[in-house]
Amino acid sequence: MKFFDIRKMPVNLWRNGAGETREICCFPPATRDFNWRASIASLASNGEFPQFPGVDRVITLIEGGEVTLDGGKAFCHTLKRHQPFTFAGEQPVKAELSAGQMSMDFNIMTRRDRCRAKVRIADRTFTTFGARGGVVFVLSGAWQLGDKLLTADQGACWQEGRHTLRLLRSEGRLLFSEISWLAGH
Repeated sequence: MKFFDIRKMPVNLWRNGAGETREICCFPPATRDFNWRASIASLASNGEFPQFPGVDRVITLIEGGEVTLDGGKAFCHTLKRHQPFTFAGEQPVKAELSAGQMSMDFNIMTRRDRCRAKVRIADRTFTTFGARGGVVFVLSGAWQLGDKLLTADQGACWQEGRHTLRLLRSEGRLLFSEISWLAGH
């Protein structure tokens, strides 16, 4: 299990200048041929998303203004806070920020022929299903994961196992994704 705090993570600027990314995890580590990858991106201006052939993407707005994703004839979708949206990584997509407001997005990318990601928002104690990987990110409240206390902008990722996340206050929200593998992987 790896714990993280996005305020302390390295930032990678996008080549087109429209944003920046903080990579949470990549499995296997440090490879462009990942099975799955989780990151947090900040969008500072309108622009095109990089394309990832063979990859499914799930993007969730976690902070800032709404973002409209224009996928041409395939879709036009407005990201609303804490509502995951899935699309194919090879799809050309242009992002347009509402009223020029910056946004912050949680992203999960999975290699389509190897695995799938489910992204949900939790507001009460739960136990993961024991998938072959996962990541959690605290949106609000205080959460216990094993012997570790997690608060806003903190989280954890793992490659396997069941994990219980206990909400320690009356209210809190946590974004989580579990990775399931396709047969033969």
